Amino acid sequence: MRTLAATLLGSLILAYVLGCSLLEPAPPTSIVAFIRPTEGQVPYAATIYCSAPPGQFTFELPNETIGPQAANCLDVVIDSLEWDAVVTWSDGEAVLSATARATGNNPRPSIRAIRINGLDDLWQLEPLERTLIEAIIEYGGDCHVVSFEVWGSESSAPFSVFYPPYEGEGICHAMWKTWIIENACIVYPVYASIDTDGLPYAPNGLETGYPTSYQNTNKLYYDFPAGGDGLLEIPPQEGFAKVTVLDDFNRLTSETFEIPIQALDYGNTKP
Repeated sequence: MRTLAATLLGSLILAYVLGCSLLEPAPPTSIVAFIRPTEGQVPYAATIYCSAPPGQFTFELPNETIGPQAANCLDVVIDSLEWDAVVTWSDGEAVLSATARATGNNPRPSIRAIRINGLDDLWQLEPLERTLIEAIIEYGGDCHVVSFEVWGSESSAPFSVFYPPYEGEGICHAMWKTWIIENACIVYPVYASIDTDGLPYAPNGLETGYPTSYQNTNKLYYDFPAGGDGLLEIPPQEGFAKVTVLDDFNRLTSETFEIPIQALDYGNTKP
């Protein structure tokens, strides 16, 4: 009888222990972290959430780490177009992590037009004439032109582009009359400098910072042979100007404009 009672008692104890173990929830094998809202024009306010059992939460942001803390959410400011945060959860034993992501949808700069020689009503290029090309840009943040490319449909090479006074690669401004015009360049349509080890030759001494030579330096010289009267003839052609802009999110945006280049019946003097 005592043996039976002892057996029953042992069974009850074992059942109690097993029952308690079965009632305890198993630790999670993964957690989920997300941001709301997930998209907007930066900078914008958002909240990181973590779906996990009670525990301690640590938030690794792009520029700082916050936590551990008991709250499973955190208010943040999304300040880049691709923004990530890592959330780490722990119950004192298990440790799990998940990544939350947000995206900026800020519009790119709009390169609306180019302006020739500072005039809104001039829409043609004159061969070999010193010409200002200025980009007209609309954008809510900071941006600047990093390059101009100009070429013609009847020319075998792109035209040389000058940014006087030259101050380094990617600085696109131009001296025009007595002003320095930002986001601008100087070209001499159908003039392309012969190859040099550095900056292109300017066809005259007007471009500060650029070398000048008194010999013929136009590699397009033979694109336009002289006519029967011995005079240089440059046919009309379509010109193209490509503008590339860098914005404050390091995005490059380009736009190409088509503009006519006038014909020219020129003398034997060539740059």
